[in-house]
Amino acid sequence: MRTKSDPKLIYDVGMHNGDDTAYYLWRGFRVVAIEPNPELVATAANRFRREIEAGYLKILNVGIAAEEGELPFWLCQTDSRLSSFDRHVASLGYAVHEIRVLCRKFRSILDEFGVPFYLKVDIQGNDFLCIEALDPGELPKFLSVEFALSDMPLVALMHERGFSQFKCISQAHFLPLELPPVAEARLIQRAERLSQTRNTLIRVFRKLGGGCWIQRQFNRLRTRNGWVFPAGTSGPFGDELPGRWLSYEELCMTAREFLRLRQEDPQTLLWAPEGLGCNPFWADLHARSD
Repeated sequence: MRTKSDPKLIYDVGMHNGDDTAYYLWRGFRVVAIEPNPELVATAANRFRREIEAGYLKILNVGIAAEEGELPFWLCQTDSRLSSFDRHVASLGYAVHEIRVLCRKFRSILDEFGVPFYLKVDIQGNDFLCIEALDPGELPKFLSVEFALSDMPLVALMHERGFSQFKCISQAHFLPLELPPVAEARLIQRAERLSQTRNTLIRVFRKLGGGCWIQRQFNRLRTRNGWVFPAGTSGPFGDELPGRWLSYEELCMTAREFLRLRQEDPQTLLWAPEGLGCNPFWADLHARSD
């Protein structure tokens, strides 16, 4: 028998600067936020002082690892989002330095705080540990994890745990990677081309007010019910997401097709730009368990 998730609880695993946590609190959820970087934790503790005192937010200054105890953690000095237990990952932003952080197994956190309604994971390299720790009999209703389209073993793990429906959301504009593309994707693709072309007439159009129109197309996709998602955030989740939920088989086929399209014409999918390393898209994979 499946244990129900707490409908008012969200885990923000990889809190970073707290912008995702701020949205979840604004929505009325209680939040358990996990962040190994002590400087980011100190800043968030000040930012959310009232919510912490009121019991709506618990911040854990720990890392998620396969074993408990202190481990070396690499802080990326040029982009704190890349900080990782994997020095290679952190070094994608060049300058790094090492600190020691206390680590916990994710299972111990689930046992302490319960199964959340939504589990957001973005921890640069150890994301899979959070998925492995989930019991098929007690799953969050919704889950999201940073995702490379080529990382199909992660999808298989999620499916094995009991997640049956998926949406791959490009983080450039919070649009679903599905075929045929949703209407908003075609509009954003057109806006991207208008913003980048060096065509003389289009450049005049941008100077005469067209640039404002182009920017509005981008901005409206970052707004939900009056909330504007800052750059770098995970954005909406669950039933707020655009597009349709895909089965495991549909997601696998869609990922293969997008990778093929990228190989054929890199300019075809400007609304899903290249990410770091071998990841052709900056995307989050969302899943639901019911």
